[in-house]
Amino acid sequence: MRILILLISLFLFIYSANATVYYRVKKGDSLSKIAKKFGVSITQIKRANQLRRNTIYVGQKLKIPTKDKPTIKTKHHTKYVIYRVKRGDSLGKIAKKFGVSVSEIKRINRIKGHIIYVGQKLRIPIKKKSKFSSSSRVGKFNKKNSKTVFVPDGLTKVPVYKYYRVRSGDSVIKIAKKFHVSPRSIIRINRLRRPYILRPGQKLKILVGYRDVLKLNRPIQFKFPLDGRIDPTIRENGYPGIFIVSRPGAPVKAAETGIVKFAGKDSKLLKAFGKMVIIQHPKGFRTVYGNLDKVFVKPNQLVKRGEVIGTAGTSGIWGKSGLYFDISRIYSGKTYHIQPLEVLK
Repeated sequence: MRILILLISLFLFIYSANATVYYRVKKGDSLSKIAKKFGVSITQIKRANQLRRNTIYVGQKLKIPTKDKPTIKTKHHTKYVIYRVKRGDSLGKIAKKFGVSVSEIKRINRIKGHIIYVGQKLRIPIKKKSKFSSSSRVGKFNKKNSKTVFVPDGLTKVPVYKYYRVRSGDSVIKIAKKFHVSPRSIIRINRLRRPYILRPGQKLKILVGYRDVLKLNRPIQFKFPLDGRIDPTIRENGYPGIFIVSRPGAPVKAAETGIVKFAGKDSKLLKAFGKMVIIQHPKGFRTVYGNLDKVFVKPNQLVKRGEVIGTAGTSGIWGKSGLYFDISRIYSGKTYHIQPLEVLK
């Protein structure tokens, strides 16, 4: 028995040593360069990311299989994380969030005043003996470049751009102030050269921020959100979804992983649905959960398939306890409703 326990412990130790780090593809990168950098093979990277070809693109997030163990670190030298400034941020707020001083952030990033811009990258010092783990909610620790990506599991930050037509009297600094962004960002994205002279009519690409996009490493599969009897009369009355009859208070689960877009009650446009939740899924899919009694989620919250988002109730116009459920897909700006019973499993 002791030998068996020792063997199990040894297996768990070896298994925990095989970790995964994440790498954001940069300009000029290739699979061979990245493989060489991390000391792994191209085949390993392709297998970990389910890539069929060797094509990668700038900004793509790759899993890098490595035997390094990115568990708790207690080194005495200073570590840094990269933080991207969001709308509403200030040096004071960021300093308080990370438990450092404003002067430290200004010194490390060579900031003279107190002005920062949306999308600006800041190096934030982590106090000595700070503890990091690859499973931390804050982000994933990359041992190779000591950076932390502040993105929840399953979400990828995608840049949002606006286009601006240069007018007479404009300059890079004026346009940067207009959009509350860094002049360096405009120069870099548009590949401007010194002395950065702009001409009227010139079209500039402006990075105004980032939005969360959900990506799954598996096929989309919708599961029944509630156990109960299907009422066929709902579709006969013109509703595109289905009604699942159940007892009041029965748990309602997310049919698939997604981001909550609406949660609560709309007294105008969606009054008929009572309390409801709308979840956005990858590839344009969207699910609607109506007639709820209680709602447990909030807008912009990431929910996983099978996670309880509320309870069945009688808040809609149907006059009976249960759940109104609808699946649709947005394609080319148009919404197409799907018969739920054809895709639910």
